Amino acid sequence: MANICLLSCTKEEDVTEITTDQTKNKIISYSITNPGKKEAIYSAVDHEAKTITAYLPAYYQLGFMEVAIELPQGTTISPSAEELVPVFSEKPLEYTVKAADGTSANYTLKVVIQYPDITLKELGINAKGEIVVPKINNLITVTGKNFFPSSAVTKLYLVDKEGNKVWTNYSMIEENSSSTSLLFVTDQKAETYIEFIKDKTTEYYFQLESYGIVKTMMYPVTFK
Repeated sequence: MANICLLSCTKEEDVTEITTDQTKNKIISYSITNPGKKEAIYSAVDHEAKTITAYLPAYYQLGFMEVAIELPQGTTISPSAEELVPVFSEKPLEYTVKAADGTSANYTLKVVIQYPDITLKELGINAKGEIVVPKINNLITVTGKNFFPSSAVTKLYLVDKEGNKVWTNYSMIEENSSSTSLLFVTDQKAETYIEFIKDKTTEYYFQLESYGIVKTMMYPVTFK
């Protein structure tokens, strides 16, 4: 009986110690609620590294995230959970968590976009598999796999050999685009375009940017 009592007392003391040890300046859980509360996407919270890693499926095509943050009782957070969180930001968002006793901690948010890799079919390879330099005009069709046929998240540019964007005025025609084929157009009557295409020899490269991923074609094109 004495042994049983001793074990019982020891166990109770351990539980008390763990409960007392828990810090209040931390984030218990962090979730993305745009898809709906039932379909909320829970993120990985690392209390040692003080990071939040949000894994966001690309098919949601979100520009901003609505989030729910669970905190210990009496703890506050800044920015608040009510504030929209940009998916793409030049600087990672940092949260400051402050407990009622005045202690605080900073957590850095990292957004990881999950998507199947986009592939582009090269315009500079003909049906025989030969490398050519195709002549282009104001209407461009880009083919491949795993495209997001939305003008809000998918953009087409012409870049030079150094990767600098030299023509950015392409617009997607969404009704004629799909996950394997994208149709873009630019105003051929615009004075800037007319002036730009006078050069028929300079080689450019097509670059596709889609929801955080950038793909550039390997082979160049020139204007007709």
